[in-house]
Amino acid sequence: MDGELNQLMLEHEEFLEKALDDMEFSNEFLTQEQVDCIRQACGKPRNKKNKVLSNLFDDFGTIFGK
Repeated sequence: MDGELNQLMLEHEEFLEKALDDMEFSNEFLTQEQVDCIRQACGKPRNKKNKVLSNLFDDFGTIFGK
């Protein structure tokens, strides 16, 4: 059991390290999975979109062109 937990923690650490390397050295955006993993490791919940503001921005884009 300890071996399995240790392996999972090692894989999690490697995933985080790759996400941070991608963030720092890559020209591409992080995947949502990478962002979620970083948030979880930092104890920060995912921010929920404000529906009113999202709708307002969508309407603005529709009216004035995207």
